[in-house]
Amino acid sequence: MSYSRLRADDTSRIKIDVAIGVLVALRGCAPEQAFAELVRVVQRTGIGIGSIARALVDLAGGSSGSTAEYAEAFNAWGELLAQARRVPVNAAR
Repeated sequence: MSYSRLRADDTSRIKIDVAIGVLVALRGCAPEQAFAELVRVVQRTGIGIGSIARALVDLAGGSSGSTAEYAEAFNAWGELLAQARRVPVNAAR
């Protein structure tokens, strides 16, 4: 395995970890449950876990996109993110 491939794997792993964190924060679930949710979306869509994780992180960060990955992330989590944005910070406490 080449160094550039290892770096790409590290980048995907970081995005997966961040996506898990996004779901943990939004759903109040355990990391294992968040990972299982990512896997379900991967199985439903056929999109790789690194790609769907990257799309979720971009979506959560407010980026817009036009890729199939972004569209599937929006379908899976767009409403959840919209609800989270509508809740005032003080009301969440």
